[in-house]
Amino acid sequence: MDSIVPRTDISTRKKLLFGLAPLVFLLLASEIVARVDRGTLLRLENHRLLRLERSRRGYPTMKDPRLGYVPIPSYSSRDNLWMKQVTIDENGFRSNGATVRPEGRPIVAVGDSFTFGDEVNDDETWPAWLEKTLERPVTNGGVFGYSFGQSILRAEAILDEQAADWLVLAFIPSDIDRCECSKWYAWKPYFDLKDRGLLLHTPPVELPPDAGEARMKRFKNALGYSALLDSVLAHTPASPWWFANERTIRVHPPGAGLEISRRLTNRIAARSVEEGCRLLLVAQGHTADESATALIEHARGIGVATLDLIAEFLAEMERDPGVRNRYFQGHMTAEGNRWVANHISRYIREAESMAQGSSTSPLLK
Repeated sequence: MDSIVPRTDISTRKKLLFGLAPLVFLLLASEIVARVDRGTLLRLENHRLLRLERSRRGYPTMKDPRLGYVPIPSYSSRDNLWMKQVTIDENGFRSNGATVRPEGRPIVAVGDSFTFGDEVNDDETWPAWLEKTLERPVTNGGVFGYSFGQSILRAEAILDEQAADWLVLAFIPSDIDRCECSKWYAWKPYFDLKDRGLLLHTPPVELPPDAGEARMKRFKNALGYSALLDSVLAHTPASPWWFANERTIRVHPPGAGLEISRRLTNRIAARSVEEGCRLLLVAQGHTADESATALIEHARGIGVATLDLIAEFLAEMERDPGVRNRYFQGHMTAEGNRWVANHISRYIREAESMAQGSSTSPLLK
């Protein structure tokens, strides 16, 4: 008679270990692949800090006592996250990529990263396309991360130094929200509502991070030694948290940015009349936004020329849903920037054609 071998139960701990082994192997293999891809297999590197440094090289800045920060003059490099040519001229403006430029009184473009041209080469920003299309000089005064208020201050600073034929002031909805903060990844100027006007607060002296901020930074830097974690967190909704070194500091309640932006629009409209340049306010983006629509409507109400490219894009996307991926990949693609430039150039040509032979206010409706 065969003997019966007693059954041995496998402990829960061992079952868990056996179950996790394939997952651990997969994660380890993925980490090795990520390191091989970056050429850091045999080196101990903090991949988060390396990514941040490459990102900063796409955003070459220096401190400015009034604007918070401005592009570094005479800068040129392709060493950034997107491997795109970023060139800043001697005056601190993004190059349009042309060796020979048109002559004449310039069109000045101001705004945020969508105007500066994040993620595209010098000759693929919408100001560069606008210069080629109109065959007139265009100054790209856009700066990444700017609030609507910073864009206004930047425009005023440029008009202090040079005459302009047109001032094209572009914004995305987030620029209005940024007017409610004194820090948006970096210290920035902000405005208080005062009576019927505005009170400017210039950026404070840089302060060290508080204890909570410092602990969070150390925690993220510890995780950053994993190439796999960096790859995952950099390409998921956790990306803003992963890249942020400093928290946002709010000084106004949600919604105040719209009223501040309205008053700033009044201010730059009056300045444009004084300077004899025509003002065009352009809304950019791919999502409908109540604040952006309200700001456009306010500008129209005071006689400022406007171009709502959010509405234009949404209408075009209804006809061809594929334009979403063709025009936007994070920021705008080269094709998307050309689309923006075509709309702006068409507006300028039509406005100037209508103005010929008539006495028209510098603010064209």
